[in-house]
Amino acid sequence: MVDIEMLKQLSLINGVSGYEKHVTRFMKSYLLDIVDEIQYDGLGSIIALKRGKMPLKVLLTAHVDEIGFLVKNIDEHGFIQVQPVGGWNPRYLPSSLMNIETRDGHNIKGVFALKQQISKEKALTIDDMYLDVGALSKQDVLDMGVGKGDPVTPVSHFIQNGKCLLSKAWDDRVGVAVLMEVMKRLYKEKIDPMLYVAGTVQEEVGLRGAKTVAQMIQPDLALAIDVTFSYDLPGGEQNDVRLGQGVALCVMDGSVIAHTGLLKQIEDICQRHQILYQLDMDLAGGTDSGELSKAGSGIMNLTVSIPTRYMHSHYTMVHTDDFEATVEMLVAFLKEFDEKMYLAMLEDKR
Repeated sequence: MVDIEMLKQLSLINGVSGYEKHVTRFMKSYLLDIVDEIQYDGLGSIIALKRGKMPLKVLLTAHVDEIGFLVKNIDEHGFIQVQPVGGWNPRYLPSSLMNIETRDGHNIKGVFALKQQISKEKALTIDDMYLDVGALSKQDVLDMGVGKGDPVTPVSHFIQNGKCLLSKAWDDRVGVAVLMEVMKRLYKEKIDPMLYVAGTVQEEVGLRGAKTVAQMIQPDLALAIDVTFSYDLPGGEQNDVRLGQGVALCVMDGSVIAHTGLLKQIEDICQRHQILYQLDMDLAGGTDSGELSKAGSGIMNLTVSIPTRYMHSHYTMVHTDDFEATVEMLVAFLKEFDEKMYLAMLEDKR
């Protein structure tokens, strides 16, 4: 059963790239009593271990960071310029409410506004906007505790309409929630591999946590759990990936081509267990897999995705059936994974 409250809490935590500790602390509190060990890499990624019966290591990752901004400059009138962290579409920003977390942990609300001289025909950039926190001078802003480098995140609400969930930061908090739910369901199960699940940091700015975690764990097999685009919107590109139609298995994206042996095994598991799945090709983007697959001498790898609408905005939509299908597939795969399966997957490439 989908834990809606856990999903709500995860999505609403603020944690832009480089400032993810609130998310990793939440993960730790949830996982502490159901895993064998918790450790961290040097960048702040959290890694939980469930010990198995054999030395083969399986790593599941989901990135904990969200896109946002950092305070860049405060002008003499108290208006704030920001630096984007990750990819924003500027059209989403005017009149939107944002939160600044100060160094001492206070939260200051502000609204994005357009500079007055910007024409309606101009293609907007972040430099055409400023953040207004209701100050009349730079000193007013400084007195609030706001300083250069403070993280800025969207202010959003969690909304449930049937099986559809709207909130911020589903990229990739829904993947983080998948990891937590998988470990919960495997808590009393015996599995063969050494299972590591990692909440990786700084994915939105260059897959950095995935690289350090892969170097640290040196897994034999790695799956990146992330989101993908749902191509079911009016007037847009149409393809097989749609909201509510199951877990999406990424054949290829801008950073990786799926390991064919692994893809075949997971397709087989979905078919035998009657788990809804879709095949995804998204050449524009990339995930943790881009670094996981290249670690060491090369790691057997695949990206597993949850379809989303309105990615990289204040409100992204996911479907609980897709979440459940992703969890069910991973649990089934991990229960069945053994040396024989691993060798068969390796043989597919040789």
